[in-house]
Amino acid sequence: MMGQSCRIQRQGTMFIFSAPSGGGKSSLIKGLLKELDNIQLSVSVTTRAKREGETDGRDYYFINDDKFKDLVEKKALYEYVDSDFGPKYGTPKKPVDDLLCQGKDVILDLDYPGVQQLRALAGDRVKAIALVPPSLKILRERLVNRGTDSMDVINRRMAQAEKRVRESVFYDYVIVNDDLDAAVAEAKAIILAARAERKDMCGLAGFIEQVVENQ
Repeated sequence: MMGQSCRIQRQGTMFIFSAPSGGGKSSLIKGLLKELDNIQLSVSVTTRAKREGETDGRDYYFINDDKFKDLVEKKALYEYVDSDFGPKYGTPKKPVDDLLCQGKDVILDLDYPGVQQLRALAGDRVKAIALVPPSLKILRERLVNRGTDSMDVINRRMAQAEKRVRESVFYDYVIVNDDLDAAVAEAKAIILAARAERKDMCGLAGFIEQVVENQ
């Protein structure tokens, strides 16, 4: 029986999921977290007030403007959205890096500007996945049928959706969400394939030598 002196360990990967409003992104991420081990959803920092039922460190890390500015100046965020007229949001590096070093994958819910910022800092440690509807007509029907927005809001969401869909050509993977279960299965396959990539394996050379020597 082969000894266990050399083991393969892997560094985690960041998987970014982007989709227009109503694209099914939250449901897809929920499905992935249910089906996969060693994967976690990134928790963002925000300067907005905590809402009823939210927990600091689970839903967001709630901080003030001065703390947010300090994180930006110290380059402690992988990406951030800094608005003069609304709350600020960002992805803190340390919690993400801690998970990656433990060999856990991290899911991030970001738009394309966030993808660009993460790619600039983390390179091939990032896999960007765009979730798109079968058509904008179907997306509009979904938004209307869920009954949570006025037509004015829906029209604004649709204008933004066209931009999101066009940006999908810049992603590593594109999943057409015509069926949620199928979309979850496709995203799961992408993650499992990434886990087998050689570049993220530590101790592979020693393990291969052990395999060869054990004849």
